Amino acid sequence: MLNNKTVAIAMSGGVDSSVAAALLLQKGYKVIGITMRLWVDKQANVSIEQLAATEKDAAAVSEILGIEHHVVDFNDFFRQSVVQYFLNEYKAGRTPNPCVFCNKKVKFGALYDKARELGADYLATGHYARIIEDTEGFKHVAMAKIIAKDQSYVLYHLNQEQLNHVMLPLGDYDKVQVRELAKEFNLPVFNKKDSQDICFIPDNDYHRFLNSFSQEKSGDIINTKGQILGKHHGISHYTIGQRKGLGIAAATPLYVIEIDAERNVVILADAEESLRYGLIVTEVVFSDGRSLQAKRPVKVKIRYNAKPVDAFIEPDIVEGQVKVTLELPLRGIAPGQAAVFYENDYCIGGGTILYSLKSS
Repeated sequence: MLNNKTVAIAMSGGVDSSVAAALLLQKGYKVIGITMRLWVDKQANVSIEQLAATEKDAAAVSEILGIEHHVVDFNDFFRQSVVQYFLNEYKAGRTPNPCVFCNKKVKFGALYDKARELGADYLATGHYARIIEDTEGFKHVAMAKIIAKDQSYVLYHLNQEQLNHVMLPLGDYDKVQVRELAKEFNLPVFNKKDSQDICFIPDNDYHRFLNSFSQEKSGDIINTKGQILGKHHGISHYTIGQRKGLGIAAATPLYVIEIDAERNVVILADAEESLRYGLIVTEVVFSDGRSLQAKRPVKVKIRYNAKPVDAFIEPDIVEGQVKVTLELPLRGIAPGQAAVFYENDYCIGGGTILYSLKSS
């Protein structure tokens, strides 16, 4: 099959983007590989060879597939945007989501622009998600067919212009199938390990990473009455909803309900007191480009690995914010994480969690 459209594929050197490129070629598209050179923490306990593998493996796959391969240097931009955001969020006591932020600013920002500059009609990635069209003709990111691999959560921000020029070839596959396809396409990365959670901290030791920029201070762990329960060794070691690893002996389970960066304290509460009945979401976008006008039933996802739960969304009194009322209370609603809204199996929008609500 021949196709006169050109697709730029974001190539990380991993099996997902490599197979995505091969599938696009199989469909007859002209494919251009683009690899981003991003800032990486050189103090991490990994070898130079590991750090260089992204470009090397992407170039090798491109050669096997017979496609152009470009390397774009986003080192400074990535550090000034994504890495600095990550540091700032932890310093403020919030739980950052660097993958969502990177997709907004870098992959579907700077890289998307570069792909169009190179003459590509589309930008493709190896995300496990799909793009569907609703009955009104608006496009949305939909969950992958294999829910266990779904990555739609990190793509909620895509707008109509982007959705019309983005391809997600892996939305119908699972990882086992992708690795089998890599073997069929004779790609040397078929058994390459999956990438770690935070790409710029290759040893995954983000406490070491944070301390290398700003030495964390010890502080108090307290309950909601202000009573001191113990000491912490830096607020980055905690996240909202955390129950294990608190270092506190208590008769009943305790959960982190607040991280007060200004006072350098971590606040705990028991199971009942840690439940939250809603949340306020800021920087909200909807994929159809329209604003929320009235109360609307949705499913909301408050973390990447969380299950979507039933809720209602409605405009908040502050413009650009949305109030979410949960059908059933939840723990672990962390400021800084994304809250993503779904209808059926597709994403209609989302934003950043500002704070949780103790009552509905």
